[in-house]
Amino acid sequence: MKKILTGFLTGAVLTLASPAQAAVVDFDDVSAGGKLSTLSKYNPYDGLSWTNSWFLGDTAVNGYSNGAHSGTQFVANGFGVNNLGISSATAFNLNGAWFATPATNGSKATWINITAYDAANQLIGSTGNIAINGNYSWVQASFANVSRLTITRDKGWFVMDDLSMSAIGPVPSPVPEPGSLLLLTAGLLMTGLAAKRSKS
Repeated sequence: MKKILTGFLTGAVLTLASPAQAAVVDFDDVSAGGKLSTLSKYNPYDGLSWTNSWFLGDTAVNGYSNGAHSGTQFVANGFGVNNLGISSATAFNLNGAWFATPATNGSKATWINITAYDAANQLIGSTGNIAINGNYSWVQASFANVSRLTITRDKGWFVMDDLSMSAIGPVPSPVPEPGSLLLLTAGLLMTGLAAKRSKS
């Protein structure tokens, strides 16, 4: 019975333990109002500071019906600017992001390159030039302890959505839902009753 109780408690602890939390920046909690507008007015947005050339948009903007990977909002390089920046006062791990070219007429990027730097402005790494087109492509980054990113392209326009990042270091366990606590308590009580019955 002691083994059963130990197993149950171990399972409960693992159930309540928090995995490393990942965050996806999807831009869907802000509104572009059917046009392209600078994202920097929301700085720091999702804990990140965005240079002035990042423009928030939505799929209602002419030529950007394919602009969002999820939801309706996305960001684009305003005025076709190259070398856009993203920075944070708190270091983070970058998993990657989704990129595409908009359906607009005119020059479109054919590749994207993400370069990451630490707090001392030392190079962490680069994705190299990753080909993109009118369909969203995942650009894998896997950079740890990032404080600043630069995103470059060869020419023209691109759109980005669902930037995936995660916190560094231990993440505090979330407060369990009342339902989870109730189930855990009921399980412990039933285990205790079973142990009591087996003794008598």
